[in-house]
This record gives sequence, structure tokens and C-alpha cells, in this order.
Amino acid sequence: MLDHVLPPSGLPPWSDGEERLEYLQLAVRAIHQEPEAPRVARRFTAASLHSWELDLLIDDTNVVVSELVTNALRHGMRTALATRPAAQHVRVVLCRTEHSVLCAVTDPSDQGPCLREPGDDAESGRGLQVVQGISQMWGWSPLEGRGKAVWAAFALPSLNGRRLEACR
Repeated sequence: MLDHVLPPSGLPPWSDGEERLEYLQLAVRAIHQEPEAPRVARRFTAASLHSWELDLLIDDTNVVVSELVTNALRHGMRTALATRPAAQHVRVVLCRTEHSVLCAVTDPSDQGPCLREPGDDAESGRGLQVVQGISQMWGWSPLEGRGKAVWAAFALPSLNGRRLEACR
């Protein structure tokens, strides 16, 4: 799964080309299409970040994972189910490096997300704007074979002007 989220070079998608992955923690969870799915994804994300001692990222990351899971279930699964009735699950992938956390949500659809400007009275369509506003950066990548990963990156919080040290 990881090689689908990160480019083959081993660099995270938000890297300037200098960062090599010497430290990596992963957490992966399948999310089923059910009304509680965003809540399940938030609980998984909060528990993972808490176990990595990154409680300062829980609130923002939970908002993002909720939006990405909702989009994956609403759009990604619908598109995939229309063409392939036996489509796979949505997955949440959390990846921590020395300097950042990547939150990716995969779905079986090949169609990429579309950032749009909803009308003032629109009741939906703002999810990716929220993701863009909260995360350091976001994007999407096609998966090998079929599907895509929509991801958002967060810099690790600083503590008194220095980066949190990775637990070894």
C-alpha cells in the first residue's frame, strides 16, 4: 500500500527532493460504507496520532480525514460501484516521517477529486476547500492498477522552536 501513496523515488509527495525516508510509521484501516464511517475514521486517526504522541495534530487531521472519507464514500465508491460492482473498501492510511504526517484516503475510483467554488447557498461542495485550508498541502495520486489516494500533509508541530524528535 505504501508504495502507492509515496512516489517510487521514496520521497513523500510534499518533499523538496532532499528528504529521504529514514524514519517511518504507518497505520492503515479499511473503512466500510456505513453511516458511522467518518466517525470510525476519526477515532482511528486520533488513536494513531495519540500513540505517536502527536496529539496537537488530532483536531486538524480529524477534520481532514472526515472530509476525505466522506468524499471517497460519496463519490469514489459510487463511481467504482457503477462500473465494478465488487469494488474494494475505502482505506485510511496515516504515514509519519521525521518531519510530517501524511493522511491518505484510498478508494477504487480512478476519477480524481475536483476543487470547486460552490455557490453561497450551496449545502455541499466545500470539503476540499476545508482540506486545502487546514493542511500544509494536499493532492491525489493514482494507485497502481485501479483507484486513487487523496492525501493531505501536515508538518509536525514544533516544541519551543524545535521539531519533536521521532521516537526510536
